[in-house]
This record gives sequence, C-alpha cells and structure tokens, in this order.
Amino acid sequence: MKTKINLFSILFFISLLMVSCASEESLSNENTIQSFTITKGSVTKEFSIEENSIKGIVESTFELEDINLNVLIPRGATIIPDPVTIKSINGPLVFVVTAENGEMKNYNVDIKREPSTDNFILEVNVKTPNLSLSADIDNEEGLVTKRIPESNDLKNLNVEIKFSKYATITPDPKTIKDYSEPVNFTVTSESGTEKVYQVKLEHMNSYIFRSCSEANAWKWFGGDSRVNAPDILAYDRNVGTGQIVIVDKNLVPSTFSIHLREGFTYYDEKLRYDKPVTLKLIIKDANFNILAVTTTEVSEYFSGGFIPFDLQKLNLYLEANKKYSFYWYLIDGEKLGIYAGSSANNKSGDGFCYSSGYSGESRISKKNSLEDSNVWFDHDWHFNIELEGKE
Repeated sequence: MKTKINLFSILFFISLLMVSCASEESLSNENTIQSFTITKGSVTKEFSIEENSIKGIVESTFELEDINLNVLIPRGATIIPDPVTIKSINGPLVFVVTAENGEMKNYNVDIKREPSTDNFILEVNVKTPNLSLSADIDNEEGLVTKRIPESNDLKNLNVEIKFSKYATITPDPKTIKDYSEPVNFTVTSESGTEKVYQVKLEHMNSYIFRSCSEANAWKWFGGDSRVNAPDILAYDRNVGTGQIVIVDKNLVPSTFSIHLREGFTYYDEKLRYDKPVTLKLIIKDANFNILAVTTTEVSEYFSGGFIPFDLQKLNLYLEANKKYSFYWYLIDGEKLGIYAGSSANNKSGDGFCYSSGYSGESRISKKNSLEDSNVWFDHDWHFNIELEGKE
C-alpha cells in the first residue's frame, strides 16, 4: 500500500527547516571585551585592549585589593570568571568571553602595581609592664629617640617597630632586646632603595623640681564643725581641693606636694586638733580616668606648709603638654569636723603654676562623697603645689 504525501505537508516541513536555519544564522558571534576598568574607592582606572591582551601598570599607591572590576561585553555574550567576583589582582588572569553562537575568545589580563619606593619607619613603640611609649621619629635625619623610665632595663626591652608596607627591615626588630647602645636598622623599599635609622633609647634621669609657692588667697579645706553656719549642718560636709597639672616634658613624678596655710583646727574657738590625719590624693587623665590613688599622713605637729605624697611606687608617667587632674581631700573630714586653708594664687599668668584648680564638696546628708566626680567643679585659683621627678 502506497502512502500518499500531500503537497501541503511537504511545503510545511520545508518552511520549518528554513526558519530553523535562519534562527541559527541570526545568533551573534560577538565575543570581544569592549572596555575594562578597575575602581578602588573613588578612583577608576581604564586599561587599553589590544587583540586578546589587557596590560597595565598602576601607581604604587593604587592597591590592587578591595577593588571592583567593570568589564563590558556584547549583549548576549557571557564571561567567565564573573568580573564581579574578582576583588583583588595578584597575578595574571584569563577571562573567556563566549558569543551567543558559542564561539569563545580568551583574554589575558596582566595588570601590576608599580613597586613602592617607601622605606620609612612609621612607629616605634616601647612596651613596658605598665606603659606603651611612642618614640620620636626624625625621618630626615634617620633618628629615633625616646627617654623611658629608669625602672626599665635597657638590655631587655620589648620594642615594636612598624615600617612602610611592602618594605623589609633588617635586623628583625623581634630579635633585638638590648638597647643599652644605639641600634641601627635598614629599611629597604619594595623597589630596592635603602634607608638607615638609628634607634636611641635612654633613661629618664634628669631630676626636676617645680614649686608654686606664691599665695594671696586661701580656700576652705576639710570638715566643718560650725553649728550656726547658714545652710550647713555641723559635722556634715567635707571640702577638697584640686589642681590641673601640665608638664612641658615627659615626666616620671616621684613626689607631689600640696600646701595648707595652717594646721587642722576646729572653727569654733580655733582649737587645734593635735592628732595625725590622713589625706588622700586621686590622679586622673584628660578624660578623667583614674590613673593612681595614694594617701599620706600629716603629723599632729603640722602647723602649715607643704605636705608631700610619695608617688614612686605608682609607676606614673606624665606626657608633655597633656592635662592631668590632681584631687586631694581629708579622709573622714565630715566626721572629724576640722579644717585648714588651701593656699592659692588668684593672679593670672602662664606656665606650670597657672593652671586652673578645682574645689569639691560632699555631705553626709546628701549621701555623697569626695570620691564622686560630680561633687567637683572648676575653680579659677591656682593652688600651691610642688612636683618632683625625672625627665
């Protein structure tokens, strides 16, 4: 039996074949990279494309890390690897661009960073048990200097040195402990240029003594036994004194002294207390963080003058030109009810002796204490103090 194929079926088959061929011929063969840029932060670099090669050199300061690639290819084409996934370039890359019709083209990308010429020591930090001290760096002279407290052994120091990125340093700072004599370090840049630094560490051994003794004003200091004072209950309040201290050179203080005009007495009938008392000293930094606390005993025979606080065991280090606040008060001043006068100078002037002072007042009835920072307030007078130590 013969199968009849009508003419309409044949024509329909031929038309489908022609549409399929036309569709294949319409697929694009474009597989070129049309533009290639790298963006880091607010800076964008564009690179030229030559045949299947993309090459370039960026400045040493343009880090090829944490970057964004923007690669433009024809519509309908694909690229691997996906440029969005590339966040750093540390060697040659190969991108494959595939056209719509399946034709592929490889692109070799070779973009490098220019070698850095930086060969600087950036930081030198001397790590002590209590402090981290930053040294002074003179890049022009290649000299690093620092005076450190005498309590540290120059032959056994922990010194951390930070230097330019991509540079190298010899000898390795981690292997050097002895700085009893100056130590030379050579910093070599990525490009090969060398710079020699001498690190010179010395003890703070220059003794200093500063005294602020000019007095023309006196402020209440201690407790209050008055029974007829306005708005004040007897044996209720305690008044303290404070002073801002600013030194012009780094200092390891050994003694801090405050001045009272007379010995402690009761206000009524001016009876002397004639017993030893204890004063407390609180030292704070510029952010009012407590750095140290100590006490000193005042003899029953004290009749006025400077009263020293021994600071030698507190491991204090005062940095030049920074503000420190010293506060002192009579322990149990409320209950004792005895007082003296804090000597001060109310004239204006410049320098160590003319920083502003503080006054503080606590009361048993208000359930506060001179340990509380909110009971202290600024005072315009410059209170008499003495400071000893080594620079």
